[in-house]
Amino acid sequence: MKQTYSLLAYRIFFTLKQLLSAISFYRLRLLFSVSSIALGIGAIALIIGGIDGANKKVNEIFEMFGPDAILIVPGGERVTIRMRTQTLTWKDVNDIKENIPGIYEVIPMHFTRDIVKYKNKKWSTFIVGTTPLYFSSWQWYPADGVIFSKNDVAQKRAVCLIGAKIKEELFPDENPLGKFILVKKLPLKVIGVMEARGGAIGRKHIDDRIILPITTLMRRILNEDRYIAALRLRTHLDLEQTKENIRMLLRHNHKLGASAKDDFSLFTSAEVRKILQVISGSLVLFLGSAGIIALIVGGFILANLAYLSIKQRIKEIGIRRAYGARQKDIALLFLLEIIFTTILGGFAGIGVTLIGGIVLEKFGEIPMVFSAKIWLVAFSLSLGVGIAFGLRPALNAARINPIEAIRG
Repeated sequence: MKQTYSLLAYRIFFTLKQLLSAISFYRLRLLFSVSSIALGIGAIALIIGGIDGANKKVNEIFEMFGPDAILIVPGGERVTIRMRTQTLTWKDVNDIKENIPGIYEVIPMHFTRDIVKYKNKKWSTFIVGTTPLYFSSWQWYPADGVIFSKNDVAQKRAVCLIGAKIKEELFPDENPLGKFILVKKLPLKVIGVMEARGGAIGRKHIDDRIILPITTLMRRILNEDRYIAALRLRTHLDLEQTKENIRMLLRHNHKLGASAKDDFSLFTSAEVRKILQVISGSLVLFLGSAGIIALIVGGFILANLAYLSIKQRIKEIGIRRAYGARQKDIALLFLLEIIFTTILGGFAGIGVTLIGGIVLEKFGEIPMVFSAKIWLVAFSLSLGVGIAFGLRPALNAARINPIEAIRG
């Protein structure tokens, strides 16, 4: 028994020695094989990290939105968000406050995108006009400074809070509080800097925004005094019943006939979550297909390089067979070489994943979450690709006639 274990240990040691010798001899081929596998595995691992990051962000936004909230935006179901017509008015806001039971919070909002300037710096950003309730309703508060007041809204005062991204771009080395930034021709005094929230799904950075009184944005910047861009409500009564009550009121206000479609859209928190999941799911489907294709292409490259290696080492195979190597020994040797190569590709793929994740978070502003399952998937794929694309070349090498191989 002891002799059997010694022989087994010797064979394992000898096989590993031959494996490392063969791999080190064909270093350039090893580099190409590892690179092709690393790119495919890195792409898939990035997708998994992106999925986890997107799901985490969906849950965060869902929590921020609140289970008792309703969002109303102008335009019907067939109108995309970027093409919505103006239909929500201040009359709608006031009528909802006065006539819909259970409503305890009403937050009108208006949006635009424009260039903001500070000294010699410029930055294109998202501008939100709203009321003081915006901050408590979204559970988003300034990290420094204060929020504006109801009186600021009533007086249309030129004050604002800036997101962390704006501070980073316009005030990298100074405190922005008390400074003035320019939007169009209106100087806005910075009274607060919002807490950093991080990336978003399907659009730019959440922190890339300026928040100011809605009256200031509408009347002093956009010269608009009737229509608003969105309305957020919260109720302590049944959500679906409240939604239907609002729908009937708005249809009456907008004078829509029985056959006319709604010229507005209402979303509850559950519907917002579904929309966010569809957006993230579409992104995952596109990137996932690209990653799988990259991995398959990498597998074919690996198989072709394995066939080339066998062809170049055909005399070596013949000599090994002549000295007593069995078919399964030859097959195992080449299969181990290929699997070892793919495992190296898995390690390299992890490096690609980490670097890619940093780049995507910093420049693409895509939230990434890396967990243990990413590394498990990476190594499982490495092993799977090695076996799937290496088994046939290894078996072909084992079937080579030793006499013809030596003559060749």
